[in-house]
Amino acid sequence: MRHCQRSAAVIAVAALAAALMGTSAVGQTSTTTGTYGATTNGNAKAAKAVQGLSLTGAKGTGLTRGVTSTSIKVGCYLTKSAFDGADSGYKARFDRANRTGELPGGRKIDFSACQDDGGNTQTNLQVVQKLVQQDQNFAVVGVSSNILPASTDFMNTNQVPFYGWGFTPGFCHTRWGFSYNGCLITAATDNPKVYNASVTRGPMDATGLKASQIRVAMQAGDEDSGRVSTAANAVGFKAAGAKVVYSETNMPLPGPPASFTPWVTAINAAKPNLLLEMVGFSSVPGLNAAMRASGFTGTNVNFVGYIPGLLSSSAQSASAFDGAFVSTQIVPQEAQTPYIKQMEDDLTATKASTGKFISLSIGLAYAEADLLVSQLKAVGATLNTKTFDQKINDSNYTYKASAAGGPGQMQFPAMHHIPADCAAVMKIVGTTYVSAVPFTCYDSPIVYKKKK
Repeated sequence: MRHCQRSAAVIAVAALAAALMGTSAVGQTSTTTGTYGATTNGNAKAAKAVQGLSLTGAKGTGLTRGVTSTSIKVGCYLTKSAFDGADSGYKARFDRANRTGELPGGRKIDFSACQDDGGNTQTNLQVVQKLVQQDQNFAVVGVSSNILPASTDFMNTNQVPFYGWGFTPGFCHTRWGFSYNGCLITAATDNPKVYNASVTRGPMDATGLKASQIRVAMQAGDEDSGRVSTAANAVGFKAAGAKVVYSETNMPLPGPPASFTPWVTAINAAKPNLLLEMVGFSSVPGLNAAMRASGFTGTNVNFVGYIPGLLSSSAQSASAFDGAFVSTQIVPQEAQTPYIKQMEDDLTATKASTGKFISLSIGLAYAEADLLVSQLKAVGATLNTKTFDQKINDSNYTYKASAAGGPGQMQFPAMHHIPADCAAVMKIVGTTYVSAVPFTCYDSPIVYKKKK
């Protein structure tokens, strides 16, 4: 249970950052909303909107670091206390590529075990420098909230394709940064600004109501990320036709407060039928239980509660979360799509210590690995940093999951600037997660700054 709590702390940071970390002031704008509902075309409208935007980082010059005629070296950074088990996800996908001869020229991926950054930003930099300079890896994968500009700038300058979860700045607008679900941060200087719709429209879909009937309440913590996220979410709700009736960023951190009564009273007074709990893991279970006890019958959504294994290991957590809805950016194992079944088979084939069980860490890692394998196949037998850069960033490359029902389709280089914008919504019933909204990809709202 202690491990689940440590993981949840990082998940809270990631989920809130992913919940439309963008500018809090929209200003004078015009808006393209897209169609309310799902799309499977790789966020095509947003991709078109960012055509021509520049990328930071060195262009590929033809480096062959980590590449031989028979192998490609891939290293890994990780915060193991939060994302333990990710090694199994990477290994499962890479081993299938090796086993089935997927890569051109008969090459195999030489994957080294993940190196722990201990949750420390400086250590993360030391890890990635070692992976590149000493271990001579061609690409680097990983999951950590400590993969910050010092680390990503180093890899972006040294022509290292690096992979992760795009809630930190290095996965946005960089030539060599690749998130498994695109860029999740909207910066103040972006024009156009592309907002992540899945964080608003997934919950809207879960209500079963028409957009015009939805009354939204958002409760965030007293921090800058909460203020930025609620403002950005308001753009998404407005674009989809819903009405925001309550938006506060006044819950103390790290929480939980001594009593949730003041917030429950204020939320209920606004008469919402959709509540987004945009607070950390320490406060979400208590707020959910308090809202349920108050008689709230609307749809109550959070972004931190999909932690496979948590409900069955903690009766207290299961009871507090009961009835809540959870938005998740990975395809949930409960969906049992061909992609999920293939992942289960790959985990079994590599004798993963958890069997075919897919934790959040495994799901994230496998998705990153699937993207990298797809890119290596697209580049072809002549692999170096120039051929990689030209094919992925200067050509017409589109990632599609290796089996149906996987992560959202992604067009490059557009996905350096925009989110894949996909998520599922699960409902917590007792000790199980039940699908409320299948993994769905949405059209992102696009906001243009008017020129003065």
